[in-house]
Amino acid sequence: MICSIYNDKKDIHVVNVRNNGTIADLPDDVVIETNAIIDRNGAHPINIGHVSTKIGGLMQAVKAYEELTIEAGVKGDYYTALQALSVHPLVPSATIAKKILDDIIEQNKDYLPQYYK
Repeated sequence: MICSIYNDKKDIHVVNVRNNGTIADLPDDVVIETNAIIDRNGAHPINIGHVSTKIGGLMQAVKAYEELTIEAGVKGDYYTALQALSVHPLVPSATIAKKILDDIIEQNKDYLPQYYK
């Protein structure tokens, strides 16, 4: 990546960037992982535009999970964390989400003091 920037290579790398319209179906202010052309001025995401309904729905569900996870971590709110896991497409039910969350908190209690108020 540094070589691409320094040498103005204009090659393609996968990067995390602010969406800014790259994927039309997501808000501009979210972070996405996408292909971008890298030159001396940085990363220039390759425009994707709109995606199919199937892919768009999955991306929005995962993005909702990410945003709720961040909110839960910052606020230390158990129910927001539970909601985050419940909307994740790979978690089959709220019951299983609760088991996963309780296990995560227990196994990481030294790192998650916000959940032990």
